[in-house]
Amino acid sequence: MAVIPTQYQAVVGLAGHVDHGKTALIEALTGMITARPHEQQLGMTQDLGFAHFQDDHGNTIGVVDVPGHERYLRNMVAGVWHLNVLLLVVAADEGWMPMTTSHLDVAHAMGIEDIVVCINKRDKVSAEQLAEIEDQVLEQVMERSGLLPEIVTVSALKKDNIEALRQLLIETVQVNIARHKIIAPANSDDNSVLEPATDPLMYIDRVFVVNGIGTVLTGTLAQGQLAIGDKVRCQPSNLIGTVRSIQAYHQQLTSVSATCRVAVNVKGVGRKDIGRGQLITGINQHITLRDQCIVRLTKTATTLKVKKQRQVEVAMGTWHGTARLSYIPNTELARLVFEKPIPLLFGQRLAMIQKGGSGLQHGAEVVWTDYIFGYQKRRLYDVLNNLPQQLQPESQRQMLLVLQGYFECTDTDFKATEQQTFIAPFCFDSQWLADMSRQIETLLSAGISMASAELCSRLRINDAVIELIMQRLKQQQKVHLSYGKWCVGQGDNEDDLPQDALNILHQIRQFGKAGLELNKVKIVGGKKWLRQLSHQKYITALDENIYFDMAVYLDLVKAVIADHQPHDRITMTDIKDRTELSRKYSIPLANRMEKDGWVKRDNDERIILRAWQINA
Repeated sequence: MAVIPTQYQAVVGLAGHVDHGKTALIEALTGMITARPHEQQLGMTQDLGFAHFQDDHGNTIGVVDVPGHERYLRNMVAGVWHLNVLLLVVAADEGWMPMTTSHLDVAHAMGIEDIVVCINKRDKVSAEQLAEIEDQVLEQVMERSGLLPEIVTVSALKKDNIEALRQLLIETVQVNIARHKIIAPANSDDNSVLEPATDPLMYIDRVFVVNGIGTVLTGTLAQGQLAIGDKVRCQPSNLIGTVRSIQAYHQQLTSVSATCRVAVNVKGVGRKDIGRGQLITGINQHITLRDQCIVRLTKTATTLKVKKQRQVEVAMGTWHGTARLSYIPNTELARLVFEKPIPLLFGQRLAMIQKGGSGLQHGAEVVWTDYIFGYQKRRLYDVLNNLPQQLQPESQRQMLLVLQGYFECTDTDFKATEQQTFIAPFCFDSQWLADMSRQIETLLSAGISMASAELCSRLRINDAVIELIMQRLKQQQKVHLSYGKWCVGQGDNEDDLPQDALNILHQIRQFGKAGLELNKVKIVGGKKWLRQLSHQKYITALDENIYFDMAVYLDLVKAVIADHQPHDRITMTDIKDRTELSRKYSIPLANRMEKDGWVKRDNDERIILRAWQINA
């Protein structure tokens, strides 16, 4: 049984058909008028309105008023993208209307699980009519969402039964929070909600400038905390700012936690640089920016029959824009291609609306944002199509373990299970790691040494993952790194060299056949590292001024010897042609080969002393 918290923060959203009394209901509930002057004159809410009230313990519950007219459906999505509870308002004298359906469908598509239905204007109908409306509302909500809503009847203008509505909202909010958040243990003296240590996440719904203060961003803080002095990043603009002040529900605060309506004064971000729809995150938080993604369809318009590729409007958080929708055959998946990269999160809910219209086409949730290789598609689609119905962060991890055998984890408190192996920053499926290690050993045992990049390409694995696996095998003395390539068995490992020596070795390898010339390049650490690398045969000196990587040198030797046998003769012209080196390099190369016993000079010719096949 969930523990009901005594300390919490929450946000409730009001939705429903235009002129069903949402704004008046908020005034009766909170004492605040959310409609702006021009909206009051018009008699219709056009954009989001905000208010709040408190429960008996002083906890603040934010209230978001969303427009009821169909032309403002995208603003409605912005208002309900992250709510604890939806308050669906239906006027008793008009009953269920088309926009009531649209609002319920969008809210359900955005993943809202707790719905309270308020039948307003009950004073305008008889008891029998009111009972009929209650039955109608119950049937509609259950049929369209599968949820069993609590229903309360009120008269906002007469403030009749408002207290019952208030108490019902408080109880529903508490149940919602208890179900989704971490609660202190039952035997603890503290019965408060324990907020997870997560980075902030907030979609911006308004941006304005206050004289003497600067740029202010408002939105619903959906997760994490914000504190004065924190660095935040705006996505997708990638602007970085510093939180200078915080206000929530007309109070100046030093910090605030989710879920909460908040206004943040950010230094370093200009009014023209940022706008509605951008996402505020922590400075080190990894957010994927992609121009396409795969989504799992969670709600589909009943009138939608033909699954054709087409343009749709996508509403996600407070952002909305157009995308090309393509269905993936034989799955509940689809691909969305946006006009430009936007921030995308695993499990993020979105609504697809008919382009230029107001009908909900689909509700969906983001399940994949990375590039897809051709060989990976069918298996990926199968895994994505079989994700659990309720997505959690753990769902993504389990999906990646099944799909690729590992996932990246920067959580310092992460603990691997018995079937997992954690080698920071990756967590591996232990069986997959063992199988892949054996596969690598088998490849190298065939007598072919491979660089890390070759292994990545051959095995189709992330380069950082390959490096971790190879270092693990090296520690187990099963492989060693020689001349930039991994070899099976024990041996000297060049990556154990001092960093200065490694830097020089990398520098020489970058020059390739051009070689490193001391009179042209400055060597950090001096010639002592050159002597050490030459002594350990990682490099070779053609003369006192020119150095080659040993692997490059041996390739040149092979090119010179080629199909020759001992006692064969070659000229310097042969050496130049076979190595494609200039005279400046070919003569020092021939001299080096003579020192190493490959050839012997006889006037202008060189006599082959060893065949390559025998000595390779």
